[in-house]
Amino acid sequence: MSKKKMIAVAAASAAFMLAASGCSVGAEAGGGAGGDKRLSFQLAEPTSLVPHESPGSQVAMATCANLMEVNVETQELEPLAAKSVTSDDAITWKIALQEGWTFQDGSPVIADSFAKAWAKTATGSNAWQGNGSFISFAGYKELNPTDGSKPKAKTLSGVKVLDENNLEVTLNAANADFPKVLSTSPLCPLPEAAFSDPKAYEENPVSNGPYKFVSWNHNQEVVLEKWDGFKGAAGFSGGADKLVGQIYTAVDAAYTDMTANNLDMIRNVPATMVSKAKSQLGEESLYEVKTGSKQYTLQIPEYVKGLQDPDLRRAISMSIDREAIAASLLQGYATASDSLVPPSLDSYKKGSCGSCTFDAAGAKALLKKAGGFDGTFIIEHNSTSDAQLVQAISKQIQDNLGIKVQLKPMLGTELEARRNNQKLEGAVFGLWGWSYKSSDQYLSQYETGGDGNVTTGYSNQAVDKLLRAARGEQDEAKAASLYAQAEAVVMKDMPAIPLFIPTDFGLRTKCAVMNDAQGDLQFYRAGYGC
Repeated sequence: MSKKKMIAVAAASAAFMLAASGCSVGAEAGGGAGGDKRLSFQLAEPTSLVPHESPGSQVAMATCANLMEVNVETQELEPLAAKSVTSDDAITWKIALQEGWTFQDGSPVIADSFAKAWAKTATGSNAWQGNGSFISFAGYKELNPTDGSKPKAKTLSGVKVLDENNLEVTLNAANADFPKVLSTSPLCPLPEAAFSDPKAYEENPVSNGPYKFVSWNHNQEVVLEKWDGFKGAAGFSGGADKLVGQIYTAVDAAYTDMTANNLDMIRNVPATMVSKAKSQLGEESLYEVKTGSKQYTLQIPEYVKGLQDPDLRRAISMSIDREAIAASLLQGYATASDSLVPPSLDSYKKGSCGSCTFDAAGAKALLKKAGGFDGTFIIEHNSTSDAQLVQAISKQIQDNLGIKVQLKPMLGTELEARRNNQKLEGAVFGLWGWSYKSSDQYLSQYETGGDGNVTTGYSNQAVDKLLRAARGEQDEAKAASLYAQAEAVVMKDMPAIPLFIPTDFGLRTKCAVMNDAQGDLQFYRAGYGC
């Protein structure tokens, strides 16, 4: 990519109650009673069906067509709703839209559809999860006053509508990843109906993607249908006529339904389930995502009293025998983490986390240096997945450090609310993955006020400076070096403890031809194989 001219022309994180399967009488996974090409997938009860409110939603991904997207046939980032995305300096970006595109209600997709959606998402008082995606946009601060006052503006000053088919975006600083940012759910457009009657829109959302919303039977299922008006290429969609998201609160219940032929697809399959699936469903049921885009961590909020000392955090890290857990409980379907970024990213430096190697004696020495720990180390986690893994981690910390550890399992929606409202009482165990391939996706959560920073609240001016420099560097090798330097500074304070890189499996029936993009399984991209 040229250093003077950046052009993108030809070249987006789940909980799982056993509910009714959502199949009509006589229907089985992979097809309905009427013979339609029907695929079902495991889903948690959505917090919202609007992409900007719930950016990780598989439903939102299916209904929205982003400006840029990875084509599963080429695995390249390509324009989708955009005709082109260009910049001379990575600060000011010109976006030309595809002409003649409409939303599923027939209204036109125009530049204003993006500008208004972005302003609403970027306004802090709306409390939409996608808000952090706009931190780099000029005008973000005016929409997010830190003193509790009302926003000083109604729009992002950095977003200009030039005409119906052209936008200009100005960022606070250079960001060579901006075309990738445009492939994420918070950057989706919204139709006028979303602004004129927001409550009605929440119950019946429409967008511009390959699938359209049909119905939401809460705690049971979400139904989507293929939209004939979608103008994107085949590599941006899937082969099903109907997609049914069957709602579960536990992956075990979803697995039971799959063995009964009442479910087609599961993602984020726990390592403890893999061998059982091989035996009961066959090797062909497993789909491995090869990109290595995910990582388990313990995130430590800065505001939790008693956990601020970096030596204490290092002691906790060193008390965990990652290799033993990966080999036994995880049955070899994971590797020990030794960095805040996975090895699949260019900035990865082997062993950058020096305290990620098991050393019980060294851990106790560090604990003593930190002044000991008399309280209870609390680990909050999603109750619907990886319970055995969290238990194994907590037992090692307790046994090897001699401190009391308490687990606090809860539904993902509750954990999310506690995180967002800074109500956490301890570390948070979770699985982190990228929306697009960039070290910034992992490290920006350690930037002051950065995307994802709400969990730890970590702040370090040296880190902020390095991340801004890395983001603006158009030479990929130099950018990787800067990201590595930023990680090295973060590791000194250790606001997060790297744990494992899981082997990322999905499960499928013969009717579901799975595809992955952006380093993750996307159910709506599945082909129909029956």
